[in-house]
Amino acid sequence: MVLAYGNPLATFTDPLANLLGDWSVGINIWSIILRVVLAILIGGLIGSERAIKHHVAGLRTYTLVCLGSCVAMMTNQFVSASSDLSRLGAGVITGIGFLGAGSIMVNSRNRVRGLTTAAALWTSGAVGLAIGIGFYTLALTAAIIIIIVLLLLPKFEGRLQKRSKSIFIHIELLSRPDLRSFLDYVRARNIQVLSISYDPAYANSGLSVYSIALNLAQGDNGKKIKHDDFISDLSALDYVNFVELMD
Repeated sequence: MVLAYGNPLATFTDPLANLLGDWSVGINIWSIILRVVLAILIGGLIGSERAIKHHVAGLRTYTLVCLGSCVAMMTNQFVSASSDLSRLGAGVITGIGFLGAGSIMVNSRNRVRGLTTAAALWTSGAVGLAIGIGFYTLALTAAIIIIIVLLLLPKFEGRLQKRSKSIFIHIELLSRPDLRSFLDYVRARNIQVLSISYDPAYANSGLSVYSIALNLAQGDNGKKIKHDDFISDLSALDYVNFVELMD
């Protein structure tokens, strides 16, 4: 049995749709209920993970994005006899891109926040489109991968960052001349300064604030420098008001 999803030239058959039967492919009351419920469950599952971590987009946002994409694609399929089947789906993807852009923020320390949230929103919308067209195998597979990426990869990514020889720090010095003292300190430890960027946002604070990239590869005569230990060493310096490791 060939399930073509509105395209008479398609020869791919979705295993889950084949298992469920012809009713799950066309637009009928049961397929509508199945797709809507599946979109709510998948969107809610992804949104729950984001909500637990207190991200700007949470349970309601992801549920609505996935459901809205699903509804748009079902509507497109319903009117496909008189329109391009892909047109409404392309518009949804573009619209979700603007929504995701609104979740990306740059704070006062030049740290970019919300990129993962924006990517997850966009991907959830794509999953909703797959559900709406009845491509259940792809939708469920993608949903599982999204959950794995959001739950497991942060730990793996953190380990990679800790092993990286290059780091980026935000440092607040008590005065402008203290920058020379800082540079002398890191060079004495054989640490290479890759770049220095002054932050004018703190110009009226009385502090001299910088974003600095460093290479720890040759630090302390070739001995491995742990990132957390290095930040602690910097915090202990008399002329350092605050310092943190940036992502």
